Amino acid sequence: MAHTAESFCEVWGSPVAHSLSPALHRAAYEILGLDWDYRYRDVTSETLALTWEQRGSALAGLSLTMPLKEDIVALVEAGDPIVAKLQAANTVYRVDGVPTLSNTDPFGVEQALGHHGVSADYAWILGAGATARAVGYALLQRGTTRVTLCVRNPERAHHTAEVMSHWGLDVEVVPLTELDSVDLPQLVASTLPGNAGGLPAMPERVVATAALFDVAYSPWPSAFAHQWGNSPQPIVSGLWMLAYQALAQIRLFVHGDVSRPLSAEDAVFRAMTDAVGLNSGS
Repeated sequence: MAHTAESFCEVWGSPVAHSLSPALHRAAYEILGLDWDYRYRDVTSETLALTWEQRGSALAGLSLTMPLKEDIVALVEAGDPIVAKLQAANTVYRVDGVPTLSNTDPFGVEQALGHHGVSADYAWILGAGATARAVGYALLQRGTTRVTLCVRNPERAHHTAEVMSHWGLDVEVVPLTELDSVDLPQLVASTLPGNAGGLPAMPERVVATAALFDVAYSPWPSAFAHQWGNSPQPIVSGLWMLAYQALAQIRLFVHGDVSRPLSAEDAVFRAMTDAVGLNSGS
């Protein structure tokens, strides 16, 4: 896609100043030889519509984090099929100049779990928001057939459970306070914020037998990662998901095609992971 030297990309969300997306994107742009910048902007659900309306023509690509992944869907008409499946988007890119929604989070989850050799027929997903749907869709693509949504408020999880069931997953919803009575999973995938407080500890029988994927990466190790510290099971940081979903976003910003690899993509991704302190052994 032809962007000018004045083009730039941004990540919107609130809070967003802590985001590692600028480090990931800038490292990739440097290897690709793109004269682009990547910035962050604090945008809330209340200010999103006006911020979108006032965006400049130089905005070549946009990343969205919470709480905007669902809100943006009402503002942008064009979208990839995955957006309708998830009812959430984390990316806006251009197709023949037209802003178009996509969601690269499932790609990020798939690649992160694949990198660590983690798969599961049955998984627990902690949380039931937009990120939980992205994780559920990625797990479905990796062969998972059954998930349990473990949540604080089961009533608020019904929508996500219905969406996942529509894809063909076998879904149940249980309160976080009743985990001792739930079947043992092969994977626990937490989509809860890293600063979430008052969460119950995972049952020791689960820690001993299930892999952990925690989308939280700041601070790291997360509370759950600490609990898994002596477990023989794999622990996957959400920073891997962040890096891989950013790689997919850059494919969209550059090519308009998430399936088309970047030039020298191995070198690009190495620069990205180096920029945020990841390495192939993590």
